[in-house]
Amino acid sequence: MINKELYALKEVISRVNGKGDNKFKLALLLNEKMIDDRIATLDKLREQSEDFKAFEQKRRELITQHAELDADGQVVIYAEPEGKGDKSTNGYGYPNIVKDLEAYDKQLVVLQEEYKSVIDAEVTKQSDFVETLNEEVEPELEFSPITIDSMPELEYEEMKVLMPFIAK
Repeated sequence: MINKELYALKEVISRVNGKGDNKFKLALLLNEKMIDDRIATLDKLREQSEDFKAFEQKRRELITQHAELDADGQVVIYAEPEGKGDKSTNGYGYPNIVKDLEAYDKQLVVLQEEYKSVIDAEVTKQSDFVETLNEEVEPELEFSPITIDSMPELEYEEMKVLMPFIAK
């Protein structure tokens, strides 16, 4: 099992934890605790440094100064650059820079140069994290087995993800 599969297991556990009998739920709870501990450790590897958080804060302030804002003063985010496409509903996308694009671009370049080593270190850390996700779980986790007779009715994809738990 590789590390990124732990995230899939966690997601499926959260979907099926209301199903089945107590034997099933107990095994899920025990396995979920181990998975949560390991995921917490993995997540620490990708935590942003305080310096990178400072860069991001300054970048957000710069965007807020130059971007289209809604009635509440929040930056409007679009699905595509330059204010094209639908407005984003999940917070991911592109701000529409409407006030002095040239000044914004120059200030952004200066900010990125000022934080170049911080940005480079963050990119390297994120790349290393992605590599870690594709590595084998070490040390290997000893999951509490779920017997087939305690398995509730599940979707095929859910059962496929839960295979490491099912006693053979």
